[in-house]
Amino acid sequence: MKNNKTIAIAIILMMGLFVTSCGDAGTTKEEHGESEGHDDHGAEGTVSLTDLQMETLGLKLIQLEKRNMSQEVQVAGSLKLPPQERADISPLIGGIIKKIYVIEGDKVRKGQVLATMQHPDFIQLQQDYAAEINNFQFLEKEYQRTKKLYEEKVTSAASYQKVKAEYNTSKSKIASQKIKLNMLGISAKNVANGKIASFVNIVSPLNGTVSLVETNIGAFAEPMSKLFEVVNNKKMHADFMVYEKDISSVKVGQKVYFHTASVPNKEFGGTIHNISPVFEENPRALHVHAEISNNDGELIPGMYINGRILANNIETTVVPDDAIIADENKYFIFVKTRTPKHDHDETEEGAHKEVEKTTFLMVEVIAGLKNAGFTEIKLLNNLPKDIEIAGSAAYFLLAEMNKAETEHSH
Repeated sequence: MKNNKTIAIAIILMMGLFVTSCGDAGTTKEEHGESEGHDDHGAEGTVSLTDLQMETLGLKLIQLEKRNMSQEVQVAGSLKLPPQERADISPLIGGIIKKIYVIEGDKVRKGQVLATMQHPDFIQLQQDYAAEINNFQFLEKEYQRTKKLYEEKVTSAASYQKVKAEYNTSKSKIASQKIKLNMLGISAKNVANGKIASFVNIVSPLNGTVSLVETNIGAFAEPMSKLFEVVNNKKMHADFMVYEKDISSVKVGQKVYFHTASVPNKEFGGTIHNISPVFEENPRALHVHAEISNNDGELIPGMYINGRILANNIETTVVPDDAIIADENKYFIFVKTRTPKHDHDETEEGAHKEVEKTTFLMVEVIAGLKNAGFTEIKLLNNLPKDIEIAGSAAYFLLAEMNKAETEHSH
């Protein structure tokens, strides 16, 4: 962009030199028919361009317009995952890792096997369950027989209560052993039918990406030790800190836009879905959570982000960003004056022809909100409703005006 500006300024300077070269050729003002008091540089604070110069710059005349502009709240924060979208995967009981089926970065589905583990205790647990089922079947028949005898007053109440207690204990033991087997991923139904599994599967509890593998084949996995981590980055959200002075402007449903240093050329968007009701004490700010609308897998939890929240909409006067320029901590636009300026140019045959120029007056304004390529302005003085301004190239117009004023001072 800087090179383009330099080239355009050079073109303007060359055109200015060409226009003023008529005087250098030894032709007097009287020979042009001009008066002694004619000022080629125009009034202070103005700049004049020919149609060719304007075309070269791509400068078009526009009128001031009204647009809806959103107040922007500048925020910073980080990317986070909700706790239900991050899983640390650990074995319930210890065992030897037999096989590993994934590496870090692999996409996995809920229920997919990440590794298998074996240990004699797994076999013993299944044997105990099968034995208890057989014992329960015996106790169930004994309970039904004793109950009938007790109802017929053939056996004592003590004998009946003893058999009933043994029956209920066995029934509870089977239920608890079944739960343990299911937690380990072993089919209790298969065990009841005599099918004993030699290993257990370690599975993913959610859809996502394997972000950590902390074991290897042959390693002994301690109970509740972390073996894998799986994260669902598609459910990641932006967590912004909004300071106390801006809280009243921020609401659920507002749009946010942010960027991160790791993806510098892309702007991400989202929508606020939750605002924390509790202040952070240092600094005094609220957490604002936003769902991300265009996360294509480029973002990672923990990344720092800078963004803006589009808050209240207001209708205001705006100009394109390229139509406003800052100079000495003030902002200016260039307004077309009603009186055309005329200069003289030399034809190939040496004759002189009148060239019409468009003259612009530099007018100070107050700059406000910036959004979608437009800048809000407030006029210090009223302008006619149909006034036209330079719709771009404010940088070049300021440079040309300063050049002309410098030449005039000499």
